[in-house]
Amino acid sequence: MTMGYLMQAAKAAAAAVAATLAGWRLFESLYVWADHAADTEVDSGQSEWFAGTTQYLVANATGWVFLPVAVWGLLRLIRVRGNHLAIIISAFVWVAFTAPHLVGSHPSPATVVAWVAVQTAATAAASVAQSAVTPANKAMR
Repeated sequence: MTMGYLMQAAKAAAAAVAATLAGWRLFESLYVWADHAADTEVDSGQSEWFAGTTQYLVANATGWVFLPVAVWGLLRLIRVRGNHLAIIISAFVWVAFTAPHLVGSHPSPATVVAWVAVQTAATAAASVAQSAVTPANKAMR
């Protein structure tokens, strides 16, 4: 592994950590907002069955979409190009594994570190794998 691959992995890891922690906090905040909206709807006499449904849908859609967009933006900001695979893998790991373990569950610090590490490792590995497979891509500019 050359220094270029190590630098790319480090940059992708930094972007993944920042995006994961920001995405987790955003998701948590959106759930608090949706809970408050549901309580307000129930207090105003609406049915408990559908209270806050729209807000929960918006919270979930925003929470799921935020991470891949943030990873893409951060990678562009730190001048790492050609990371389509890293963004796709990062989005999959976020939706399938990381977010369900962090959001709405009051995780311990060890749990947070573990899932951020999973998210980071998946993103960095996918970034390096894409560069290794497509070296003509010149992902590091």
